[in-house]
Amino acid sequence: MPVIKGWKFPIQVNKTNGKIKTVEDNENVKQSVKMILETRPNERKIVPEFGANLRQYMFETISPGVISSLEGEVENAIKTWESHIGDMNVSVKSETGTISYLEANVDYITDIEPTQERVSKSISDKE
Repeated sequence: MPVIKGWKFPIQVNKTNGKIKTVEDNENVKQSVKMILETRPNERKIVPEFGANLRQYMFETISPGVISSLEGEVENAIKTWESHIGDMNVSVKSETGTISYLEANVDYITDIEPTQERVSKSISDKE
C-alpha cells in the first residue's frame, strides 16, 4: 500500500481508463523536489511562497558566500515544502566569474523507502 500518491507531472491521462496518471512514494517525493527547484516564488498565485529562488542568483559573482546562500535557499525550500525527506545534502556547481550557469544537486533519503535519490536542476542565461 503506498504511503503517498500524487498526480504524475507533467499531467498525463491514461488512455485506457481516462484517469490522470499517478506516482507513488519515492517517485512522488522526487517529483515534488523537482517542482520546488523549478518554481520561482510568486509564480503560484495561491501559494506565492512555494519554490526555490534559484534565478535570483543569476549573474552574481561567484564566491563561497554566494554558493553557500544558494545551497541554503534550496535546502530551506525543500525542508519547507517536502516533509518526507529525512537526510539531505545540497551542492551547487557553477562556472567561475559571473554566474551564467549553475547546477543544484539535491541528494536525499526519504522516510518512505531508505534509498539514496538525487535530483538536479540546471539554470543558465539561455532560459
